[in-house]
Amino acid sequence: MGKTKKVAIIDIGSNTVRLVIYQVSPVGNISQLQNVKLPARLYQYLDENQELSESGTAKLVEVIQLFQEILSEFDVDEIIATATAVIRQATNRQAVLAKVAEQTKLNLRLLSGEEEAYYGQYAVVRTTQFSEGYTVDMGGGSTEVTYFKDNQIQHSHSFPFGVVTLKNLFFQNKEPNDSKAIKKTKDYVRKQFASQKWIKPRDVPIIGIGGSARNIASVYQIVSNYPLSGIHEYEMTKANLNETSELFQSLTLAELQNLDGLSKDRADIILPANLTFLALCEITEAEKFVFCNKGLREGLLLKELSNTTEQVYDPNRVVEGVLMRMTESYGIDVALAQKRRALAEKLLTLCQEEGLVTLDPKLLQYVYYAAFLYHIGSYIEEDDSSMHSFYLLANSNLNGFTHKERVALALLASYKNKSLTRKFLQNVPDWFSSQELSLIRQAGSLIKFTESLLITRVNEICSISLTKDKKSYVLAIDWSKEPLAESYRANRQKKNFEAVINKSVKLEFTRSEKKE
Repeated sequence: MGKTKKVAIIDIGSNTVRLVIYQVSPVGNISQLQNVKLPARLYQYLDENQELSESGTAKLVEVIQLFQEILSEFDVDEIIATATAVIRQATNRQAVLAKVAEQTKLNLRLLSGEEEAYYGQYAVVRTTQFSEGYTVDMGGGSTEVTYFKDNQIQHSHSFPFGVVTLKNLFFQNKEPNDSKAIKKTKDYVRKQFASQKWIKPRDVPIIGIGGSARNIASVYQIVSNYPLSGIHEYEMTKANLNETSELFQSLTLAELQNLDGLSKDRADIILPANLTFLALCEITEAEKFVFCNKGLREGLLLKELSNTTEQVYDPNRVVEGVLMRMTESYGIDVALAQKRRALAEKLLTLCQEEGLVTLDPKLLQYVYYAAFLYHIGSYIEEDDSSMHSFYLLANSNLNGFTHKERVALALLASYKNKSLTRKFLQNVPDWFSSQELSLIRQAGSLIKFTESLLITRVNEICSISLTKDKKSYVLAIDWSKEPLAESYRANRQKKNFEAVINKSVKLEFTRSEKKE
């Protein structure tokens, strides 16, 4: 990827119309320069013959012209403009597209239901840890469901209903808690899903994308006093979805419009979405419903990037991509980070060869990640870098990490002492077992000791060994330069290495006799 580029995406949906202008760095860091959402609800302009009325077309043109005024203030490299269900379902779709092109000079790309499903799933497998699962993207006029395995779509279908459709069919002029409307919605949705035989019980999660899914997650986080920020890879159970469904049913429309976490323009359509997600959970017997804050627009963007640049969002290397992009965002010294990670790995190998440590394979991965990101918070401020590191990582939407894994990584990358770790855990007191915490402290101590060996940044380790000596162990290191600073710092931090192996340790540091 040669240079920073700006890409604008215009997304014409049945319920909302949105313009997002992205800036993409050479290593794939994506930031939003502009994000304008309008609840146009174009679906209401479809008449009894499924034609988009003249007023509906005029509304669409008006919105696009507004977007073009905004775009004139940005020097964008490319504009991707797409339309989905509402135009797809309009019997006069070609006339609408022609009218838009004539009056705005913008050619809208009409996505098929299969394409819409494809781009949503494309974003999911490149920004989450999942290589298998169901995705569900519920818009205003359609709902796209896929089943994917090994990152590839095996089945997909675009159902001809969305949140606006269900509202118009069953909740028109009714309160959200109307029991008959709720039953009819459940029966209708289950019948639709049952028409696709591949939608069946599998031991995989459901990944929800789109605005309705995000709003449900946001509401539940607030009512449950969730301690972290962000919904990316946030998990809810079917029981949790039942709780939000009951909450929405218990409130009037006016109360829903004032509910924290729920967008006001989704107040009248959030329950149909919740009922749909519950139905899908029941049919697939999914244990968890996971939220992804990337969807159609990000899928379009990532696909475009993959067509024109080197692959920076590899579905098989999601976490590695995160590390690469954080390197750019936070000014990480890559050479030092790689050296720290390699040394931590070497120390672990020596300990394992002596039968002194046995780390869970997943935690072992986090050691490598955390060694790379150790005290990343120094980018904010050198003082209290441990504190900054923890809160930065624990509250960032890290692709490929569950929220619990985010906290584990944050604890390791910020590790200073047991007291500070206890402080960080105050908001999540029940997230980790005593055994898990013991392993985290063990791994954190290893990373901290590793950092003490790299104090001068320029003294190279020529050889390193760990041997048993009576009742203790000897860590012997031969250095390229006189190890005065390393010896002083490492002896002060020796207790951290002793905490790793639960044995007494003696340090023997010498300067190599080999010429540099």
